[in-house]
Amino acid sequence: MSCPHCDPVPQTVLPAQAAMPTIVLVGNPNVGKSTLFNAVTGARQAVVNAPGTTVEVMTGTWKKIGAHILDLPGTYSLVAQSPDEQLVVDTLAGTPGSFTDAAQGSSVDLVVCVLDAAALTRSLYLLAQVAKTGRPMAVVVTLCDVAEQEGRPVDLQALQTALGIPVMGLDPRSHKCIHDLEDFVVAALHQRPRITGVQPDPTAPGYNQLAAAAAQSNCQDSCGCDQCDQPAPDSTQALHSTSDADRAAEIFAWVDTIEKQMGVTSSEATRMSRSDKIDRLLLNPFIGIPVFFGLMWVLFMIAGGWVGPIQDFFDALFASDEPGVFSLANGVTALLTGVGLEESWLQGLLVGGLCTGLGVVASFLPLMFVIFLMISILEDSGYMARAAFLGDRLMRKLGLDGRVILPLIMGFGCNLPSLAAARTMPNARQRLVTVLITPYTSCAARLTIYMMIARIFFPQHTGTVVMALYVLSIVMVIIGALALKPFFTKNEAAAPLTLVLPAYQTPRILVTLQTTWMRSWAFVKGAGKIIVAMTMVVWLMSAIPMTAGYSFGDSDMPMKDSLYGTTAQVLEPVFAPTGFGEWHMTGALMTGFVAKETVISSIVVSYNLGEEQAGDAEDGGEDLGSLPDLIHASFTKSAGEAAPLAAFAFLVFVLTYTPCLATVAEQARQIGGRATTIAVIAQLVLAWVLAVGIFQIGRLFI
Repeated sequence: MSCPHCDPVPQTVLPAQAAMPTIVLVGNPNVGKSTLFNAVTGARQAVVNAPGTTVEVMTGTWKKIGAHILDLPGTYSLVAQSPDEQLVVDTLAGTPGSFTDAAQGSSVDLVVCVLDAAALTRSLYLLAQVAKTGRPMAVVVTLCDVAEQEGRPVDLQALQTALGIPVMGLDPRSHKCIHDLEDFVVAALHQRPRITGVQPDPTAPGYNQLAAAAAQSNCQDSCGCDQCDQPAPDSTQALHSTSDADRAAEIFAWVDTIEKQMGVTSSEATRMSRSDKIDRLLLNPFIGIPVFFGLMWVLFMIAGGWVGPIQDFFDALFASDEPGVFSLANGVTALLTGVGLEESWLQGLLVGGLCTGLGVVASFLPLMFVIFLMISILEDSGYMARAAFLGDRLMRKLGLDGRVILPLIMGFGCNLPSLAAARTMPNARQRLVTVLITPYTSCAARLTIYMMIARIFFPQHTGTVVMALYVLSIVMVIIGALALKPFFTKNEAAAPLTLVLPAYQTPRILVTLQTTWMRSWAFVKGAGKIIVAMTMVVWLMSAIPMTAGYSFGDSDMPMKDSLYGTTAQVLEPVFAPTGFGEWHMTGALMTGFVAKETVISSIVVSYNLGEEQAGDAEDGGEDLGSLPDLIHASFTKSAGEAAPLAAFAFLVFVLTYTPCLATVAEQARQIGGRATTIAVIAQLVLAWVLAVGIFQIGRLFI
């Protein structure tokens, strides 16, 4: 146990000869762990999956003190009820295969428990559970200002005296005390303190035998005082337990003792906090739900409309080949012209493949930044938990909980930021299901395709057709969640949503921007590489001639005679049962795999139409030029009189098959390449089956 006579060692760095120690952050959700982690690691961090799981953990290097640090998922208890909570238990126990498996040369040198001053009782309960693992500990108390506003200030000195381990108050959103925190943690790493009155328990979750064995001998070696061998005072009797129920009862008794030593009584009157007053309005369904959808509307407006010009600028910065425009593509063209390689296949590869791919990634960067910024603001302000609370009852019927509703709603704007939002969900199983069903939310990029085809084939019922597709999108999300429920979330719906509503706070600009940038850059590094690679593959397919008389990369070669066009023609028999087995349409679906925004432009290019002949088709306008007659002819060629039915089947296929390459890349980054490949194949098969069913069954009634 910790000895009150063991003074911290006043060092700000660890000895050079010592191996890099490992520090783990443990605490309840929404106590500021991740903000603290970001503050001490900066850019020296990474997101990794825990070994053998889909649970994501932030790892980083605390360079100033020379330590490795893990930000474990937030948990209220070490009695694990989810994969995320089990990860915390396994890390503390040093379970074989875990991050802290001693056989792999790793361990836990210090647990920094982050306590919520505004919910001290709940935090102390988790603190005692961690103490029973035998690990050395130090305490950082956050939200002290909130506790003071609510009339429950925390006496940090009294808490340190009661616990017998170092305690420090800190606002992680402010970097003012980071130097003090460094000294605090270095001293704790030397001292290896243990909580007074809580002995390691071999039956407790997270127990580590080596750490427990070192608990008492470490203190004896440090100071050799007689009190180290004496039993704890009556007011903090050591806890012994053999069952979860007994252990819980004893921990609650210990927590009560600690609070009494601090002068806190359960009967102490507290006034209604500011957060409680706001929640009386925002948690009322008649007010809270309209407010939530109002915020979503603002998010869509920002992401879908206001960011558009910025996206176009970033895209043009890399991919524009218009004369006089400053861009990477024009720079590459000028360089190749200077060495006599203009109009060569190399120029096509670099400009049409590489620069175009970089333009796609660059165009997504401002969108992702804005989405992550909005998410960070919602998280930091405390509103995100309220949104989950409002949507919990509805989503629980699907085997999910309310935290899923925000990512799914965002999917109707763009699937990519929707998947990005899913990364913030703490439950790994629900996160997996969300990643798998999100592609069925109909993103804005599909809308231009819906509008063009509906205007051509259903001019009197365009709005009805588009509305039907959005209803079908919602139905597909529901069916997908229900279909996956027996495999992943069967037990999740039965478990109540354990969600503590954090106090409302004003988001800190610098911290929010830092978090936003790190998340956005992680997307660029992860999904960006896949997007660029696949864009170059598509260019190569269009550059390889399949007909005599053309050379590789020949700009005069009709698309129909390229590998791209030939592949599209090979797919005609595959799509013949759907009614749209015609190469102009199958080719458009191929490019739509890269980005749905390219479907209309591919159709226009495949007919060799100029801007005047195509009208404003690509902008979703009503002037389609000569395009309607050509598209109508293509569908009539493949479906005859049932062309309108084939057109609707085509729209259903567009809705249900893989959204875009960027979405696939983000899926692969989150759930792995194998699971993503299976998901993509399943989506393609399902989309084909639905399209065939609509066309073949519908044709019986024509």
